[in-house]
Amino acid sequence: MIASQSEKLASTIRSQVTSSGYEVVGMTSNGYDLIRRCKALAPAVVIVDEELPGMSIVSLVEILIQQRQAVLLVGMSYQRFYYRQDPYFEFCEKPVQPVVLLTMLRILVKYGQTVRQLESKVNRLEKIQKEEKTIRLAKRTLQQNEQMSEDEAHRYIQKRSMELRISKLEVAEIILKKK
Repeated sequence: MIASQSEKLASTIRSQVTSSGYEVVGMTSNGYDLIRRCKALAPAVVIVDEELPGMSIVSLVEILIQQRQAVLLVGMSYQRFYYRQDPYFEFCEKPVQPVVLLTMLRILVKYGQTVRQLESKVNRLEKIQKEEKTIRLAKRTLQQNEQMSEDEAHRYIQKRSMELRISKLEVAEIILKKK
């Protein structure tokens, strides 16, 4: 996604990016429209001209980064962003040098892929942990209410899961609802 009010800059960046094998999923010339399009299209990286109208560029960058959107800001001065030590943010000085632009783009794309993979793994692990906790609670409920040992409760859940052809988690949730 490219966001610039300058058609010349946008078309220059577009040709550099596409000639290197990247796809440009959209172009806009307004900050509010950029935020809306990023939510809808989820581009890997947004290349933003610091002179983009519609809202403060600092606010725009902050909003995009909070949404986990990688931002490559193209501008005249890095000073307004010197504090920005964020892996979702890179700065490319005008006039845009193709080598610098593409290097920054590669870094942001690679980092974004790595972060998304790690977030996916964390989400899976959190889901597994929650499922295991639910099953442990169901076992504890069986131990208390049915005077079963932990092994008996485990085997009961396992057996019911096979008999009903549902997951152990679903059996555990049924047990906890009856509680």
